[in-house]
Amino acid sequence: MIFHFVVFLWSIIFYLALQIILHFSGEVTLGWYMWSILLLSVVTFLAMKRLTGRLKDFFLPLLLAVTTPTLLSFIDSKVEQQIFVVLVSLMVYSAFIGAYRLRQAPKDQTAVALMHTAALSGLFLFYASIYGFYLNFTFPLWALMVLFFGGTSLVSYVTLIAGGSHAERRSRIKLYSVLLGLTLSELAWVISFWPFGYLTTASISLIFYYVAWDIIWHALDDDLRLKDTLVRMSFFLSLIGVLLYSTPWRIVV
Repeated sequence: MIFHFVVFLWSIIFYLALQIILHFSGEVTLGWYMWSILLLSVVTFLAMKRLTGRLKDFFLPLLLAVTTPTLLSFIDSKVEQQIFVVLVSLMVYSAFIGAYRLRQAPKDQTAVALMHTAALSGLFLFYASIYGFYLNFTFPLWALMVLFFGGTSLVSYVTLIAGGSHAERRSRIKLYSVLLGLTLSELAWVISFWPFGYLTTASISLIFYYVAWDIIWHALDDDLRLKDTLVRMSFFLSLIGVLLYSTPWRIVV
């Protein structure tokens, strides 16, 4: 069952909070960013306190709460803003229902899948918003790398530990999460020299992340096979090639 009324209600509250933010988005300032993030963070905190009562479940919806205002400020069309708000609210619902079901049944694989979906969606928004902020404002490269490291490491830990199947390997998961964070922070440094926009950069970052995460997941399951790994890597590298070929290049003179 992927519907629960209380979860749906909190997702609607999150949606209404986004509508309030949109209503006051005429002049985008630092103050607007701060109160928007604070409003969404309070909503997600109260929601997770009501749904699971566990602080660790707060991180994934918080990731969406922190990144959404930044991306909203990059969208000019009112229609596109409303579409984006609906999509984010659906992602938040996925995070809420996944955390709620895991609280009730720690090994629920449907809940794990919902959590992973929300995590990948949240990471894409995270990479896009942080890199977009880096491109549009005076934002130091070291801060970009630190944020890529922190967000990636925490999402990796939450998703790898979800479901309880790898709970006995907690120390290895912590190590792998840190390594994934370091990998993406180094990628952030590399892509800062690339002539691409924030959406292309976020897509490439997410593809790299998923390839590495998938290898670690199968390694933790003792189900890592070289042939399968090479096939997956070839497929995702071909996706990156298509993406780089089709995207406009942002030449900086």
